[in-house]
Amino acid sequence: MNIMMLKYMEVFMSLTNHYPFATIPLNYNLTSFEDFLDFQTLSIHYNQIYKEFVDDLNFILSTEISLQKLTLDEILFNEKILSPFRKNDIIKYAGGVYNHQIVFRSITPNPIVSICPELKKAIENKYKTMRDFYLEFKKACLAMTTCGYVFLVCDEKCQVSIKTVYGNDTTVPNNLCPILGIDMFEHAYYLKYKHNVKEYVENWFKYICFEYANNQYKECLKIVNSNI
Repeated sequence: MNIMMLKYMEVFMSLTNHYPFATIPLNYNLTSFEDFLDFQTLSIHYNQIYKEFVDDLNFILSTEISLQKLTLDEILFNEKILSPFRKNDIIKYAGGVYNHQIVFRSITPNPIVSICPELKKAIENKYKTMRDFYLEFKKACLAMTTCGYVFLVCDEKCQVSIKTVYGNDTTVPNNLCPILGIDMFEHAYYLKYKHNVKEYVENWFKYICFEYANNQYKECLKIVNSNI
């Protein structure tokens, strides 16, 4: 990982400190999205699925002393330092924690903040129009043949793109920082939408937290400009 990207990810992912990890506090109530995600779905996702990843990661790291001062980014990027006997489990649990932090911060019940000019320009440079971006993002979600996540990511040149990851893989090894993300595991939507994945994705667009996305992208710009 180059120095600039590591610096960016440390700021970008300030929500990740080190062991013992904890679930991030939500900026909304579990009943805030009844027309998008019902209480039961969101509660299971946050209080059970996500928390289990956190608990499992802490349990396995409790005996991995050398990893306890590392951030999630450092753990996920430096696979070579992981015990070969525990590597897969550590990557799985750390990836689950990392991805869920992005997912829960990517939505808001009050999407009153608009996309900032800088991020809008970056998206339009890549996808021509915001509508084309939405269509490409939805296409990526609906094309998933197994469980995973779809992210809008930023690289070290502040160029954005859509990235799909499967299982609990992350974008960290590719030096890509998530700006927004949606969980495409069935636990994220099935109780409410059953097999209507298209409706789930389309409703997600209505609750994008651009305040979060704007801040992440501006942080990337700030760090890139400071290294020019």
